[in-house]
Amino acid sequence: MKFNGTVHSIFDRTVNLKCRTNGELYTIATDSVDNAPNTLVTDIDSFSKRGLVIGDEVYAEGERLYVGKNAAVMLQQVHVWRSKLPSYPEDEDILRNHVAEAQLWIEAHGKAGGMKRSAETGNSFDQEMDRLLRERSAGLLEALSKGEVSLASHYAIQLIGLGPGLTPSGDDFLVGLFAVMNLTNGPLFKIRHMCERVVAASADRSNPISYMALKKAASGQVRESIGEFMHHMIHGSKTEVISRLSRVLGTGSTSGTDIALGLVNGLKLSIERNGR
Repeated sequence: MKFNGTVHSIFDRTVNLKCRTNGELYTIATDSVDNAPNTLVTDIDSFSKRGLVIGDEVYAEGERLYVGKNAAVMLQQVHVWRSKLPSYPEDEDILRNHVAEAQLWIEAHGKAGGMKRSAETGNSFDQEMDRLLRERSAGLLEALSKGEVSLASHYAIQLIGLGPGLTPSGDDFLVGLFAVMNLTNGPLFKIRHMCERVVAASADRSNPISYMALKKAASGQVRESIGEFMHHMIHGSKTEVISRLSRVLGTGSTSGTDIALGLVNGLKLSIERNGR
């Protein structure tokens, strides 16, 4: 392994590293975090008390990755993980049923405050944020349903950076939607180039951590929990769908719900487009 960079950000379960070679962010994570693009899952139980400082040097030498002065990760047992999305099904009956079930589960168990409307009215800022998220996501889905790629791109760009959270709700919704657009043989697959164009035009609209998730999702690279959920939506049982959906919903604060709504709305749109 070759790596040269610095510590970008530090959390309890993850440390993000910025690579000097390509400018991308990479993540070292505890084993409570699932596999994801550019992520190394370790047996370290916490990063917040390891004396790491933003800007610390990070480099790989031999079988070790050195992070600052006090942390080293052994690399002998590292296994390469690659994101894999299923192909869109020829028979949509199972998917159609699972989309309806997933929608009901998100309504009952998803966390409000982002893409899912909160029952509380909140202050005027929250109300305006809620209105913009709803208006722009609805515009995006409608434009995609009509095949209006340019208009869809406009709405997608307007969603980036919008909403609460370290990864804003609009970004998370797009991560889910972009994953659906990258399903081989799916109704949206032929216009998936839109995803990368949207991300390329939006580098300055969100923070680096969220932008990296969007960049990867634009080419169909998403975290393992998302890929497993998609697989069971197409091939699994109701029990498996709910189990994997619950895992997605557990991501971050509202992030999991926002991602799940992007996934489910994208799948619902795919079914509708195929039915014409």
